[in-house]
Amino acid sequence: MSESKRLFFAVNLPSELRQKIFCELVEEIPKNCFVRTREENLHITLVFLGYFPEAKLNELHEKAKELENFEKFEAELNCIGHFKGRILWLGTGKGTNEFNLLARRICNAIGMQCNDFHAHVTLARNKGASKEEFDAAVEKLRTKKFAEKITVRGFDLMESTLTPEGPRYKKVFSIDFSVKGSR
Repeated sequence: MSESKRLFFAVNLPSELRQKIFCELVEEIPKNCFVRTREENLHITLVFLGYFPEAKLNELHEKAKELENFEKFEAELNCIGHFKGRILWLGTGKGTNEFNLLARRICNAIGMQCNDFHAHVTLARNKGASKEEFDAAVEKLRTKKFAEKITVRGFDLMESTLTPEGPRYKKVFSIDFSVKGSR
């Protein structure tokens, strides 16, 4: 039986930006009713593959290379939101359309159905916060008026290993946008 890995495509953030997000936002989220994302795990998920056969990784890499001609783009992480009171996130303003297009193109390249996509960095998961506690956490983060720009020059395939302490991520391969295709 073939081994499989839990995989997703993501834009990894520079360490300085991860640190800033963690210090200015994540550390402000109450620990008692949220599971906060660890600093090293902060990223923008593009496409979650789930469990994928290890034997097909080379084929996946070849298909992902079709995106090397995608143009680099500027994005800004600047809005706080949530998914149905479960996931608290930092989202994008500028760059949202480019993230959406990139996610669709990845799905098309690998032959996957593209589900609803919303570019975001997961900050925390609700593990018992009441509606009032959750809403208060969202409002507290919104008052921070966080805004940071990034240049997206490529994306990575990441492996996620679930542990009792939370997921551990490891880069499998990177796709860098070519210079000739850059703006």
